[in-house]
Amino acid sequence: MVKLTGTYAPANIAQLDHDDRQARPPRQGSSFGRETLVMILFLFSRHEKVEENCIDLVGRIADRGSEYVSSREWMRICFELLELLKAHKKSIRRATVNTFGYIAKAIGPHDVLATLLNNLKVQERQNRVCTTVAIAIVAETCSPFTVLPGLMNEYRVPELNVQNGVLKSLAFMFEYIGEMSKDYIYAVTPLLEDALMDRDLVHRQTAMTAVAHMALGVYGFGCEDALLHLLNVVWPNVLETSPHVIQAFMFCIEGLRVALGPNKVLQYCLQGLFHPARKVRDMMWKVYNTIYIGNQDGLVYGFPRIPDEQDHTYIRHELSYIL
Repeated sequence: MVKLTGTYAPANIAQLDHDDRQARPPRQGSSFGRETLVMILFLFSRHEKVEENCIDLVGRIADRGSEYVSSREWMRICFELLELLKAHKKSIRRATVNTFGYIAKAIGPHDVLATLLNNLKVQERQNRVCTTVAIAIVAETCSPFTVLPGLMNEYRVPELNVQNGVLKSLAFMFEYIGEMSKDYIYAVTPLLEDALMDRDLVHRQTAMTAVAHMALGVYGFGCEDALLHLLNVVWPNVLETSPHVIQAFMFCIEGLRVALGPNKVLQYCLQGLFHPARKVRDMMWKVYNTIYIGNQDGLVYGFPRIPDEQDHTYIRHELSYIL
């Protein structure tokens, strides 16, 4: 029975893909509703191949023929899928979060989002991380403005796991939506500002990752004022000792270097390059070397002007031209 189901589901997926390529609507008298109910029975199969293919098929049905299954049934499937975020196999978890996106597109994001936000309160870390990815996929599929109000409101819950989950969802969301971030940067800046000033290291680490993805998305769209404000809040983390926070900080600085230009970041680290304390110097030179590797030619016009001498010319007048 297991082998039969493991091959039956991919055959259905192939049929749906074929119909999609031929631009044909689902066949008259389609059995999508009955198939979906049958697939639910196999969602908790112990056989991983069956589980993965059934989740994939449910997602395709949500994408291609959602109207054949009632909204109430789709919500029931959402609750069943939450359990599958605990799966050991990564491909099963990936198929599950993608299916959440298809279901949200089919029945609207609000009910699905409420289910996912509630799941941020669980203790198991893997479950929470998969939930944050699912929220980001729902935001990408149904447009971020349908998800952001509920997501930002959830940040007010005074619970560490929930707040970290919201920040991680924002990080994934900005990574997925890219340049669409320009429409939402001013809305989320106060939230990120609060997170970057939190005493908890993980809060700051996750917020810096979100700022980095956002900065890379809005490059060239004139959002420098908000990014410069966030850089002022990010910069105090320069002397943190935790390796994870340092990694997030360097990633954030690289993202801001792209969006703001290398000279803005250079001005922040110039004084520290020759600081008496070695700990400060090491970190500042690390930042400077990162900027230098990433944008060496862009640093030239940020260097100090050295006056000419009798035998040597140092000033490059071309750098002073204004067109």
